[in-house]
Amino acid sequence: MSQLILDRGLTRKNLLQKYIPNIQMGPYFLLFSLVLFVAMITIVTLMFSARQVTKGYVLSSLDSEYQELLREGERHDMEISQVRSLKFIEESTQVRRMTSPPAVVYLHSETAIAQN
Repeated sequence: MSQLILDRGLTRKNLLQKYIPNIQMGPYFLLFSLVLFVAMITIVTLMFSARQVTKGYVLSSLDSEYQELLREGERHDMEISQVRSLKFIEESTQVRRMTSPPAVVYLHSETAIAQN
């Protein structure tokens, strides 16, 4: 009489032994797996936090550059307002070289034409 023995298929133990045949699941393997998992999670967390710190550093440097550009723009506006002032115009060399005309005669007609 022959007997038929049916296998249960691939169980978890059989599946692990299929891919890694020499490893036995014991307390040291589980402890090593736990330490490896915690190390991987820690590395991933550090990578993401390093990205956030880097972005914060870039943002603060851009903000300081923006503030410096604002100060420079205000300094240029102040220089422009000084150049446009009446005191600066009167003291400029171009105005000093100008001469006033000896006499100006205006005609009393429809057209406004000046004569010397």
